[in-house]
Amino acid sequence: MKSYIPFAMTVLAVSPAIAQPAPPAPAVAPAKTVAAKPCEPSTPERGQNGELIYTGCQVKAMGGTLPKLTSAPKGPDLSSLYQKGIQGEVVFDLIIGKDGSIRNVAIKGSSRSPELDAIATGLVSGSKFSPAADHDGKPVDVRAALPMYFWKDSMTDPKFFKKSCRDFLTDVGWRAEHFPEEKPEQYRGWLLAKGAMVIGSIRAAGGLSAIGQNREFPKTPAYSDVVDGCKAKPDKLFFDVLTGR
Repeated sequence: MKSYIPFAMTVLAVSPAIAQPAPPAPAVAPAKTVAAKPCEPSTPERGQNGELIYTGCQVKAMGGTLPKLTSAPKGPDLSSLYQKGIQGEVVFDLIIGKDGSIRNVAIKGSSRSPELDAIATGLVSGSKFSPAADHDGKPVDVRAALPMYFWKDSMTDPKFFKKSCRDFLTDVGWRAEHFPEEKPEQYRGWLLAKGAMVIGSIRAAGGLSAIGQNREFPKTPAYSDVVDGCKAKPDKLFFDVLTGR
């Protein structure tokens, strides 16, 4: 099984809010506009050599362009990790230089798996970017946040719907052990399965209009009930237990 590793770069510091058009106003009152929020911090930081390091908000505020990912290493086969339930997201804090190179790479949010963090670090280090630029097109350094996703389950993957109860229990067990502060129901695979169940029920009913004007969606069983059902029959398909088949 190959890893699904999309790069979704978020340049640090919240981007200015996009002004929304005001609702139609009476002829006697002018339309109101929403002012863009100022950047925080408002000025670029200074690097070790005195160079200016901007945030994405600051680059956009001066009419510049943000960096773009131009190439990335091929993702490795993560089957051995997935079999142990190991999956998740790694978020990096880094600086993209004027030449598009990456430096000062630090993990801002760990997957809580040393193996997965190491793989993600190697992929980030081998990635290439086009640099950010100011309003004149001159390259500038920019600090960015880069999340990398290593999720086992996807509603676009047929294997997800053939997941066994044993596999499900392995996944939720690893997640519960490494993220004890989370509620079990927050496990991504569980949320995807609930979504898939609702979507399937809507389609089977002939669409939202067929469900009723109140649009009451089919209820999914309690998480604890599904876990108990899977523990009782670990070789059974997870979706069979979820749907009561």
